[in-house]
Amino acid sequence: MRFDLGRIGPYGLALLTTVLLAACGGGGPVDPVVTGPAPSPPAAAATRVPAPPPGAERTVPTVTPAASPTPASTPLAPPKGVPEPTPGVPPAPHASDAQLQARIKAIVGDAAPSYGIYVQNLDDGTGAGINQDEVYPAASIFKLYVMWEAFRQESLGVLSFDETMEVTAYYKAFDVGTELVKEGQVVTVAEALDLMMVSSDTPTAVLLQDRLGFRNINAALAALGITNSGLFYPDNPPLASARDVGVLLRAIAEGQILPAESHDAMIALLRSGVPDNGLRAGVPADVEVGHKTGFLDGAQHDAGIVFLEGSPYILVVMWDRQSGTNLIEQISREVYEYYAQRG
Repeated sequence: MRFDLGRIGPYGLALLTTVLLAACGGGGPVDPVVTGPAPSPPAAAATRVPAPPPGAERTVPTVTPAASPTPASTPLAPPKGVPEPTPGVPPAPHASDAQLQARIKAIVGDAAPSYGIYVQNLDDGTGAGINQDEVYPAASIFKLYVMWEAFRQESLGVLSFDETMEVTAYYKAFDVGTELVKEGQVVTVAEALDLMMVSSDTPTAVLLQDRLGFRNINAALAALGITNSGLFYPDNPPLASARDVGVLLRAIAEGQILPAESHDAMIALLRSGVPDNGLRAGVPADVEVGHKTGFLDGAQHDAGIVFLEGSPYILVVMWDRQSGTNLIEQISREVYEYYAQRG
């Protein structure tokens, strides 16, 4: 397990501490009430990867690490009456592609212990991985978990994307430099989703996390067979492994669990993300990519879906920043070139 508070540095520790406080309200977490199982997700069918519509150009906000915030006020109480999903069958491991595995190993070399890598081709299910079950601080990758649960609850009719929420002083204190929302600002759920996924805004992500209930988020992940990644408050910050994040991205790409429009909207949000830790840079500009990044002093991640025609694939790279060199772009380029040449 690669989660180590000693590695994440003072800024990362400040962010992790404030996210923990968000879930716990300064004390222990509050139990949401869940009711009776929802229908089981349908059995896996043929991969469904819709062609996303073109997105508008976005600009990257300047992010400056902020001093450790002192949350004021109190967080939202978790919701009640949210149907808990029925646990599904854990996903089968992908069939290893020995050639791709060798090419990735050649890139990371002696730096392999610092990386968690998961690749899966959505056409034939083959892939590769290095330390794919190692657990890292999730950083902003946790926003993928929040997004999935928001669309799940909306599809059940227990959440409206038009619902409004206030960015109180408590939530504004989680701003790490994006400065996209102000204290007292009212945002809709839809706006919160856009802010946290496009510009990786943290105040709106924590606000929406609390509106949904972190135990509901974990239950939704568990229904996909994800148990090592999630929101493990109050003992740990959000955690993630490369395989678990890959499983979630595959569920989004295949479009078999939630309504089709929900999957299409999530893919559009992933495509609109502005920050890039290397995954986007490693793929030609004319190839569509939907991804989410994460960054802390001791964690730098990039996870996404690459819509290569005829061979779409999932790529998740998690790096503990201990090896001194960011290889995410090189790994992304190598995986792309392999699948493009293979056809």
